[in-house]
Amino acid sequence: MNDNDLCTNLINIFEKLLPTLSIIGGADEPYYQATQENEKAKIFFKQNYPRSLLHEMAHYCLAGPRRRKLDDYGYWYSPCGRNADEQSLFEKVEARPQGLEKAMCEAIGINFSPSLDDFSGRPASKTFLNKLEESYNEMRINPPPTAKKVLVALSSFNYYAQNI
Repeated sequence: MNDNDLCTNLINIFEKLLPTLSIIGGADEPYYQATQENEKAKIFFKQNYPRSLLHEMAHYCLAGPRRRKLDDYGYWYSPCGRNADEQSLFEKVEARPQGLEKAMCEAIGINFSPSLDDFSGRPASKTFLNKLEESYNEMRINPPPTAKKVLVALSSFNYYAQNI
């Protein structure tokens, strides 16, 4: 299955599971737009990259009801070119979503690699990689409700895709 087909199938699954959410590929940058007057909340993901879609879904699954009322869940984003302290803060807040993203990738049988969103050449810190693994194990064993719902659906998707 090519990336476009995979994204289309994943969008169909997610939008059926989460009917108050609309998912749109092809964006230059990922973005979450909270619900506006009589409109669904929207997730925009980068190009048609399955990993971008899964990463943005991980953020949605982990955001609570209060955060889902805020554009980009009320978080900040600092583009590439971060100093070491800014990168450390980025890694601190990204470990848990990437742990869920890793579980999602595993559920549908695609490769996962940590994303530092940093082109400085600095390697991922051991702290980040350890927290990511802890989060991944949490998501496999005891995920929050929305994450669990999505992971169950993705496991079924992988079974279906393998038996076509």
